[in-house]
Amino acid sequence: MLLDEEWGCYDTINSESLYVGRSSMIWRKVREAANFRRYSLRVKLLIMFVILSILPIALIQTISYNLSRYYLEKKINMLTDINLFHIETSIESNISSYEETAYRIAVDNSVIHDMEMFNTGNDFEKAASISKIRDDFVSYALARDEIRAITFVNEELKSAFYDKRNNSAYNSLWDCFDIAEKRKIYSKIMESNSIVILPTSSIFTPAGKEFAFHIGLRVRNLKTREELGIIILSVDERHLESICNIEQSQTGSNNKVNIYSFVIDNNGKIISFQDERYIGTYIQEYMYQGSRYAKINPLGFIIRQIPQLVGKNVIINDTPIKGTDWRVITIVDKDSMFYEVNILRDVTLAISILVILISVTLIILFTNRFHESVQCIVNGMKAAKKGDFGVRIMLATQDELAFIGNEFNEMVARINKLVIDIKQKSVYIYEISNKRREAELKALVAQVNPHFLYNTLDCINWMALRKEEYEISNMLSNLAQILRYSIGNVNKQVEINNEIEWLKKYIYLQQVRFNNSFVLTLDIDEALLECKIYKLLLQPLVENAIIHGFKGFDSGRELYIGMERQPENKLRITVGDNGAGIPQDKLEQILKQELEDNIGISNVWNRLKIYYGEEAGLDVMSEEGKGTRVILTIPLVN
Repeated sequence: MLLDEEWGCYDTINSESLYVGRSSMIWRKVREAANFRRYSLRVKLLIMFVILSILPIALIQTISYNLSRYYLEKKINMLTDINLFHIETSIESNISSYEETAYRIAVDNSVIHDMEMFNTGNDFEKAASISKIRDDFVSYALARDEIRAITFVNEELKSAFYDKRNNSAYNSLWDCFDIAEKRKIYSKIMESNSIVILPTSSIFTPAGKEFAFHIGLRVRNLKTREELGIIILSVDERHLESICNIEQSQTGSNNKVNIYSFVIDNNGKIISFQDERYIGTYIQEYMYQGSRYAKINPLGFIIRQIPQLVGKNVIINDTPIKGTDWRVITIVDKDSMFYEVNILRDVTLAISILVILISVTLIILFTNRFHESVQCIVNGMKAAKKGDFGVRIMLATQDELAFIGNEFNEMVARINKLVIDIKQKSVYIYEISNKRREAELKALVAQVNPHFLYNTLDCINWMALRKEEYEISNMLSNLAQILRYSIGNVNKQVEINNEIEWLKKYIYLQQVRFNNSFVLTLDIDEALLECKIYKLLLQPLVENAIIHGFKGFDSGRELYIGMERQPENKLRITVGDNGAGIPQDKLEQILKQELEDNIGISNVWNRLKIYYGEEAGLDVMSEEGKGTRVILTIPLVN
């Protein structure tokens, strides 16, 4: 059964061999396409552009943004701590003032006398004492605007009071508590020898619902030691909230940092909050443990109560208020804090993307003609390599590539003429096998190509001199000498002087290539210049230092080559740089010969083993960010 070849099918007689052969051919074509892309000049330029521009821009953008956020957040934390300190100091100062007022009332003889009449007098005296106590409390209450009321409560839980906002005989501040709460508050204050701060409570007035926190103190006759009862100063909660949120008026602006502060007690009960609906409720996320607060997901409740912070990132800080069981909690909106930084990041990112797109477009446009010319030359060389010496490269430009194309045309024409002459003059050539004829043609091409390359470089050099392009001429001259030196036997020993001169030419071309971003420092004992080392032994190390060590640096780099005589007739060679260095994990792999892509050092090490055996040594020292030093130790050959 024979199937269609177009679909890659095969007959039943030799199915396995045909399938394997066709698969190998397809895989070979795929690899050829991949290799073509790999060595495409346009792709290389785009890759280099990405490496040299896009990656540094992204890195700088990321580092600068994160550093800005870090330092801003650090400063905001410092400012938040200062704000908390001011709030804490202000609240402590106010509470001290309230305590002083309470103590002054407790030692006022006139007030003490009126309280005794209220407790022990007849009905007429009690009624008169209520009016007198009210008059006594007026001057104390008017001393501070935020003192809402002052109340005296005796053992029978009966009260006499002064309330700035309530002129009736009904005591809304004391009677807002039920009988059980009254007894609990009275007992708590009577059992204490100092000021007792009570939580915030709600008060229903004709004007609406209001809130106040209370400061209680036991009252006794200091002469008779008789317990009279307690006094309670009721302070408007709005005053406490205004202390905590001085900058609240700025929270609506994008260029201001939104800060919110409120007060809770040890049980997590809210004492003061900007939204009065939550005063008196509990924050379950804060639980008092010993002498500190344990924060258990503090964002859940708190953030939900402030609409401006819903869905935002926040910073939460807190501090205790001395002399109380209160704690001030401050929330900072990080999104408003980093508003300008985020805008700058977005603008920079947009500009960077625009610049990159424009640059890529320009690279593609300007390299399109150049790429077509290079591709035409490459296709011609491939055809000539396959034996088609009738191929010709036709370029419409008048640049150096056109010159190379013309030289190539002349070269293949001469080769074609030589092949024709050889075929005409010798019958023997026609009788040898195809393999012998192909081998001779390849040998002939290999013999002519170096001369063509030298002639081409020489012609380009003369063109550069005629146009007074001396730097180009110098580079071409060095390149020609490098090629002549490199083509020879690499297993040959040469004088150190010759190797150093060749390295200078090679390094000069690399310096021009990288815009003189590094300098060369030679430290070689002149007595060693006539000694011999193997040819091109140091070139991979120098190339590694330039390509990998100086990657990402525009200036200030140094390439160091040093040679010195060691005891036991040894030569110590050092190749070092002050470049990027090698990460510690990769350095360990290099030293263990485990890194497969480290071709340069592996090549040098293998050659050392072949040439010198166990007498050779290689050591690599590197510190990331500071540079790398490779040290070779070989026998000294005079």
